[in-house]
Amino acid sequence: MTPILNALQGGINSSPPLWLMRQAGRYLPEYREIRQSVTGFMDLCFHEELATEVTLQPLQRFDFDAAILFSDILVIPHVLGQTVHIIEKQGPVLKEIEGQSFFDRAKGIPLEEALSVPLKILYNVRQALPSTKAVIGFSGSPWTIATYMLEQGKSKEFQIAKNHLETRSPLFIQTMALLEEAIGTFLIAQINAGADVIQIFDSWAKAVPLPHRNDWVVSPIRRLIGRIRTCHPNTPIIYYGRGVSDLYSRIVEGFSNIALGVDEDVPVPVMKNQIQKLAPVQGNLNPRTLLEGGERMKRDVSDLLQAFQGTPYVFNLGHGILPQTPVDHVAQLVDLVRGEGR
Repeated sequence: MTPILNALQGGINSSPPLWLMRQAGRYLPEYREIRQSVTGFMDLCFHEELATEVTLQPLQRFDFDAAILFSDILVIPHVLGQTVHIIEKQGPVLKEIEGQSFFDRAKGIPLEEALSVPLKILYNVRQALPSTKAVIGFSGSPWTIATYMLEQGKSKEFQIAKNHLETRSPLFIQTMALLEEAIGTFLIAQINAGADVIQIFDSWAKAVPLPHRNDWVVSPIRRLIGRIRTCHPNTPIIYYGRGVSDLYSRIVEGFSNIALGVDEDVPVPVMKNQIQKLAPVQGNLNPRTLLEGGERMKRDVSDLLQAFQGTPYVFNLGHGILPQTPVDHVAQLVDLVRGEGR
């Protein structure tokens, strides 16, 4: 069993396993070189050879315990027929949903076939890596992906999505149902293709108004986990809900092989004394600390390692690597975790 699988299933390692969200990306010069060779970001996500190479790049440079599929949470709306453009320095721009005709067409799309390239990339990565390294598949949550679909891009206030949610508009209800079905299918297919671990990113869960969080955060995630468990009872699932760690007890209740990704805003004592009592934990070094490096990073890494020594724990960031992060800082982080963790 790999160190990361051991930790995610409740085991204790002599040194905590390590991987980083967005570890394959813009901070790496070799990634930027490949990115310039294709027209658009989605083109790269659906380029089997290049995306396989990009997924493997971080492990060729650093001693990470896992590779995470290079893809994007928006591949799902993209293949369902909502055109997605990722614009440099601006982010995603999505075409407006065309009413009922969009859903009628989307329901007839064979999803595994439409996403066969990302699944083949995952398979290629699993074949390329030794058995000591894990492969992580992923998807966004229904709500997080829905915000992009309804807002037609990234939002700060999420007013359009929240208006649809609070009025229970037919557009919102159908979007969430479509996404829950598609995400479940995609995650199960990723495990079938070779993923050892699955992570569900719920980056915008905090935007759901408090009275609605059970209906649109907790319940959809529990249904997804339940569906995956019917096919793959032992595959670890990491739920990363940014800003909603108070919901974690409801999400994990009754499930095994669940781990909880913790964002940088959660204090370490809360992460250790409350969240880790529910399930193994992952996180939560501030990405800005990695960007800064130096003594602050040494101190914060040491605090995490000491707090979680001898517990089921995976070292990671509280969110993704910032694009401007120096490569040397990542190398220093790996050295710190490997050195102090032993």
